[in-house]
Amino acid sequence: MIFNFFIGQNNFTFTQLYILFMKKYFYVLLLLIGLISCTSKPSKESIVKINGYWEIEKVVFPDGNKKAYQVNEFIDNINLKNSIGTRQKIAPQLDGSFLKGAIQDKIKVIDSAGCYFLKTQANFTKWEEKIISVSDDELVLENEAKITYYYKKFVPYSKRK
Repeated sequence: MIFNFFIGQNNFTFTQLYILFMKKYFYVLLLLIGLISCTSKPSKESIVKINGYWEIEKVVFPDGNKKAYQVNEFIDNINLKNSIGTRQKIAPQLDGSFLKGAIQDKIKVIDSAGCYFLKTQANFTKWEEKIISVSDDELVLENEAKITYYYKKFVPYSKRK
C-alpha cells in the first residue's frame, strides 16, 4: 500500500525505490564502517613508545588461528624521531650485546583516515601496518592482509628469571 502511494504519486517503479533506499543505506553503512574502523586509535603521545627493542609474542591470522613464539632469534629495533626512523632486525646475545644486520628499513608513522600507520620501506619492497595499540610493554600491528602481530618489549636474557 505504501509503495503504491509512492509509485502512484511520483511514478517510481519498485526497482527505482529499491535502488533509492539501497543508496541511502550504503552511505550510512560506509559512514559506520569509517567510524568503527579506528575506534582504538592510539594517542599521538603514545606513538613515541614504539621506540625500543620488540620481540614478537604471537600472530593472529584472519581466520582466528594463532601462532605463539616462545623463543625469538631476532628482534626488531625501532628508532623514531619526529615520526621518521628506522627498523632493524637484530640478534640478542646472552651477554646482553646485539648482533646487528646490515639492513635498516626506513619507517614513517602516518596519521591517515583517523588511524596511525607504520609505513616501512626496505630495499626492494614496502608495506604498511596499522598501529592497533602501543604501550610501555606491548605493541600491536595489523598488516594489509589483516594479520595481527603482537609484540612485547624485549627483556635481555641476563635479566630474565
